[in-house]
Amino acid sequence: MQPNRETLLCRYHYDPLDRLADCTPAVQATTRRFYLKDRLATEIQGAVQRSIMQHEDQLLAQQQHQSGVVDTRLLATDQQRSVLNVLDATRLNPLAYAPYGHRPAENGPLSLLGFNGERPDPVTGCYLLGNGYRAFNPVLMRFNSPDSWSPFGEGGLNGYAYCVGDPVNESDRTGHMVNPNNFTKSLRSTTSLSTRPLSTRPQGSISNIRRVSDEMAIYDDIYKGKPRLNIDAHGIDTPTFKSTRVSLNGELLDAKGLLSEVEKHVNPKEYSNVRLLICHSANGGTDSLAARISQLSNKPTKGFIGEVIVENELELLTTNGLVEQKRIRMQTDKQRLPIVVSLIDKSRNYKPRKFYP
Repeated sequence: MQPNRETLLCRYHYDPLDRLADCTPAVQATTRRFYLKDRLATEIQGAVQRSIMQHEDQLLAQQQHQSGVVDTRLLATDQQRSVLNVLDATRLNPLAYAPYGHRPAENGPLSLLGFNGERPDPVTGCYLLGNGYRAFNPVLMRFNSPDSWSPFGEGGLNGYAYCVGDPVNESDRTGHMVNPNNFTKSLRSTTSLSTRPLSTRPQGSISNIRRVSDEMAIYDDIYKGKPRLNIDAHGIDTPTFKSTRVSLNGELLDAKGLLSEVEKHVNPKEYSNVRLLICHSANGGTDSLAARISQLSNKPTKGFIGEVIVENELELLTTNGLVEQKRIRMQTDKQRLPIVVSLIDKSRNYKPRKFYP
């Protein structure tokens, strides 16, 4: 009986943020990765350096430096960031994918990025989503390993499924859960609030409603006679982090990242209090998201333990750009009784916690 000998194909190393830092295929030079926030920005293998140029979420070009020679290629993508065409100095190079991202192997990659703007692994052809968290196999149309957030968390019941079986309308940047692609967002934006700050006509206690993204909104109300900043977003409570993270455009933001995003639209110093309409925002006590926001903003901050459902019943934009606001209701997962924000009934079954700087 012959011994079972395993062949080492590649070594993978991760940085302290659990991102894939470098990989070393057999008999090849080590490939090092460098990131801008959560996006791959530069990859260096031996004497070859490839960098990705992008504006916000839009891929623009790829630049390669080798032995003093610079090669620039323009990238044409779809709404999901999949690279569909590469323009080099001589011609167009079209690319095509199966629905789950599979495409035939080629002699030398035309583009560093491929399906959904992700970098395929040079050895296996899998996509290491979440900057190396999990390998998605486009041939098998599933992940190679189960999701740590499944089956009871945001990962869903099937720990191996990719985009709950809908790779055309959904995408997954983190390796944990689906995120609506840009095309889906653009369709929804035609029937929801604009992504720019809105000049609103205050009705009741709610005013200055701003849609930060499809997943997040901020607005003002009056609390004890003073202006209060409300942040409405989707919170994710995972054992990986001490405090809840906020899902925004495929990223998981901590308190500092969330406050930085809010400061692009308003100045928290102009408010007397902050309220986080975010699930699990008070989980963790002094380590919670609400506690950290209070420390960073130097404002009393209210969060919630457990799940809180906030329903924004906002009519479409009128022709003059104003928002016809009906009401904003707060509910819990157990009691779906409406509570007008300005008149919160403390007898309802939800658990607010307030933190002070």
